[in-house]
Amino acid sequence: MTPLDVYYFSGGNRADEPVTVDDDIALDDVMTDILANPQPHPTVVYAKDRPTIGPAELPDHQLKFDLDAEHHIAAVHVFGPKDFLPADMTGEANDTTAWIALPRQTDTRVPAGVTLYIDKGTRTEFPAEAALPLNMLRSLLHEFMRTGKRPTCVDWQRTDIF
Repeated sequence: MTPLDVYYFSGGNRADEPVTVDDDIALDDVMTDILANPQPHPTVVYAKDRPTIGPAELPDHQLKFDLDAEHHIAAVHVFGPKDFLPADMTGEANDTTAWIALPRQTDTRVPAGVTLYIDKGTRTEFPAEAALPLNMLRSLLHEFMRTGKRPTCVDWQRTDIF
């Protein structure tokens, strides 16, 4: 298991300190907390065991998601270097690349009036076809914790949005 740092809003935590999870139960507990608390910005997740870059030692990757608990949908954006991809998919990236998760098969639709954001500050929206059911988000996060790599349980579409 790869411990994950999860930045999200809950009570006094204004997403400035991560909650670290290192097992399935802890991750499920964090998801329950995220669903129970309004998230003014997308939740950001980093795999602690991955490399850092630059003098500030920032993670070399990022996974973030926005969700709508009432409608049971979410959308996921990731970026990372070539070694962030599973070994059999490294041909999909030359350097750092960004992707949006797409469901393989689903009836999930974004209801009228609901918008999921990659970045709420800039009002950058996820495409409507990126809506995932919450159980798919859960599976994706559990896979990310197991591997520390871009999950394979969904399809991915490249994006220029970092």
